[in-house]
Amino acid sequence: MPKINAAVLGPKLRQAKETLRSALDEACRADLERANTGELIRIEEVLAIANEAAKEAVSVRRRLSAEHAAADAPPQRTSSAREMVDERGVRWAVFAVIPSTSDSRPTVRERFRAGWLSFDSGHETRRLVPIPRGWQELPEAELRVLLLQAEVSPRRTHTTQSPPSEDSESSESSSAS
Repeated sequence: MPKINAAVLGPKLRQAKETLRSALDEACRADLERANTGELIRIEEVLAIANEAAKEAVSVRRRLSAEHAAADAPPQRTSSAREMVDERGVRWAVFAVIPSTSDSRPTVRERFRAGWLSFDSGHETRRLVPIPRGWQELPEAELRVLLLQAEVSPRRTHTTQSPPSEDSESSESSSAS
């Protein structure tokens, strides 16, 4: 499927670039010293066409990039998670993470956008980029090596507070008295 979309998107990208190039050339050829109001309005319209063509080129490139990243992603087995035990006896869940990001608001740092291998012990999380090919089939000893190479991920803290329970309210009022 990516090849079909690339076949469709390639011509769209070329067309957007050609429209952008043509509109910018036309706008740049305008003689601003001699332009009347009508000519300035025409330049504004040509620049609006250039703006739309640039947006289309960016959109098509992002779609092509996403398809390229998906095509290069390691093949997934039906089970995409494993468990392992490190040399200290700590049990780790190991799984690949492929983030979904919005074009309007990417939420993942650039180096993690193609995904990472996550190691989670329940007390600590580590991330390894890029996701190694065939990680699902690696012997546990090799997963331990990858665990040592992975960087510790900061724990997220939740800022939402639940309403205080009756016990916490009574302990607060007793400590205030």
